[in-house]
Amino acid sequence: MAKQDATPPPVGEHLYADELRKPRHRHVFDTLLGEISSGRFQPGDRLPTEAELAKTFSASRSTIARAMRDLKNRGLLNRQRRGGTHIAQPDSKRIALFTPFTQSASDLGYIGGQIHAHLSDLAARRGDHLRLQIVGGMTGDFLGHMMTATRALIQQGVAGVFYYPVELPQDQSHYNQLVVEKLLASGIAVVAVDRDIVSSPDRSTLSLVTYDNRRGGHLVTNHLIQQGCRRIAFIASPFVSSAASARQRGYCDALQDHGLPIDANLIRPATFEDLNEDFCKKLMTEAKPDAIVCKMDHYAALMGRHLVAMGLTIGKDVMLAGFDDEPFAGLLPVPLTTIRFPADPFAQICYDRMTSQLAAPSIPVPGMTLIDVELVVRGSTGGA
Repeated sequence: MAKQDATPPPVGEHLYADELRKPRHRHVFDTLLGEISSGRFQPGDRLPTEAELAKTFSASRSTIARAMRDLKNRGLLNRQRRGGTHIAQPDSKRIALFTPFTQSASDLGYIGGQIHAHLSDLAARRGDHLRLQIVGGMTGDFLGHMMTATRALIQQGVAGVFYYPVELPQDQSHYNQLVVEKLLASGIAVVAVDRDIVSSPDRSTLSLVTYDNRRGGHLVTNHLIQQGCRRIAFIASPFVSSAASARQRGYCDALQDHGLPIDANLIRPATFEDLNEDFCKKLMTEAKPDAIVCKMDHYAALMGRHLVAMGLTIGKDVMLAGFDDEPFAGLLPVPLTTIRFPADPFAQICYDRMTSQLAAPSIPVPGMTLIDVELVVRGSTGGA
């Protein structure tokens, strides 16, 4: 009996059988990989959402998430929280925004949150991986927490760090420098964000992007003087902060420009916890100010509450102003005059500086870029 040749199945049927045996997430992975490789999706393009892909592939969200994770692990995708998923650039970088004063993204505050959001958008468009590095604890061995977070960045292989220095007491002000020295020694590019790592008027060798805080202090104080105020108090920071110091210098500049004395009794360093009813009563009875400039809007809002409880009318008996133009500033019972800090151009300059710094990470490119600020006049200083 003659031996019969085994007839192989048609090619199409063979491939179809393999496809049926392939895990569902692998099918999604291979399909998207093919579309990326073919050029249908270009670097920087935004992919559909997981919900949209689940509908396209008739698959569960967990299946889509598994495939997307595998693509990301291959370095093909950048996934940003609230920023969507984008095709990675061939030369994408791992970078971080390091904020030693936070334990979560919610601790960033309004300005810090805005800067982080704009940096995340830029990273997504450029195909970079941006992470937010926080510290594990704010008490106990704080320097230890900072250095642990620094080592985590080094181990993760980040190429650059936007370093947002923490405001510290004078005897701890060198902590920021220790962190930056560790990063630079590991070949990581560093750009200082919002404030320097040394106290004013000193300057570090870092590339620094900050707001023109000195002009902001001058603008708001000059406005109050034009409103007829002559005894203007300034609620300052008790910690080392080049940004807060610049605001105070701008305040002093405006007083000197108008021939008014700089009264040390009117300058009161305070933490947020210090701003209780006794603090406000002591300030009003001892210094007798007709206006108060606070280092930030949160300070001004809290002081305003105590001043009203004392029977004073904000905008008439005493004028009040702050910095940051937080969303609540215009919603207070007496809307707050403040200094506005634009985040979009700030983040753009930060990213441009980082791009330049990445060319030679261990050699800082010195220089300071000042982003302009804007005076916003509202009812707390008698204006509209």
